[in-house]
Amino acid sequence: MKNTNNEYFLTIIEEGSLSKAAQKLYLSQPSLSQYVKRMEKRLGVELFDHNSSPLKLTYSGERYYEFLLEEQKNEKEILQELKDIKLGNSGRIRLGIAFWRAACFLPEVYPEFNRQYPNIKIDLFEGKSVNFQKELLNGHIDFAVCNIGKDMNYNKFSIEILKNEQILIGAPTNHSYVKSILKNQKNLNGYPKAPLDIFNQLPLILSKDGQNLTYQIQEFFAAKNIEPNILLRTENLTTAINLSVAGMGCVFVPEEGAHVCHRNGEITYFTLDEPELYWKFAVIYRKNEKLSRVCRLFIDFTKQIIK
Repeated sequence: MKNTNNEYFLTIIEEGSLSKAAQKLYLSQPSLSQYVKRMEKRLGVELFDHNSSPLKLTYSGERYYEFLLEEQKNEKEILQELKDIKLGNSGRIRLGIAFWRAACFLPEVYPEFNRQYPNIKIDLFEGKSVNFQKELLNGHIDFAVCNIGKDMNYNKFSIEILKNEQILIGAPTNHSYVKSILKNQKNLNGYPKAPLDIFNQLPLILSKDGQNLTYQIQEFFAAKNIEPNILLRTENLTTAINLSVAGMGCVFVPEEGAHVCHRNGEITYFTLDEPELYWKFAVIYRKNEKLSRVCRLFIDFTKQIIK
């Protein structure tokens, strides 16, 4: 990006005279004088007060000098940014993630990642997990963080498992039936175990069809031959949790969500310890695609946090 004309101009200012600048640039003074004349003619203004000694800038010259200094600063910054991008210290990640998952996942991972890599920017594409395959194939996102739905085909994608996640059942802590369970149950994998009878005692606030979570839950009910009393369906997991806290019923919540939405003990999360209520939490991206260094950095960082 080096510009010889700009270099000549800046050297004249640094040295304060044409003779000293010419000596430093290994040019004859007449050649440098001709350069100044051509430059002033091209710009249509006088840059130097040619009657002063030592040589001084005109107001136009001062403004042009300020412009060149700003240009040098910008050039230095972009070169450093390009270097950082090459080294994986700077760049952009286009991340696909479900609305509710973003609320659980990002507070756990992003603050420390941003502290360590402040020049890596993340563009969030929030929506339903079922839409991420299309966004990946169209090149709109680099990768998605989501649960692997058993009803979906992932032949065109690479999958990296982050963890095997349990789907818990949340219920209002002050409900009489919940209190009776807590009196008699021991913890299993960090959670009290609920009997299947909970679905006879409490109505269910369920996610809507078309969501990965819904398919997983329906598979569980089919395996156990259970027909739950569904009070309400909602796409918003936070809404479902808040309704449960209000005493309206029970709700299925992935474990990561339970870590964040504990509501000061107003909702108790139980394990049912059923194989149908475990699913893979993973990163997916287009098969045979080489991820950028910053994407790989984020994925590896996430694996260290979520174990």
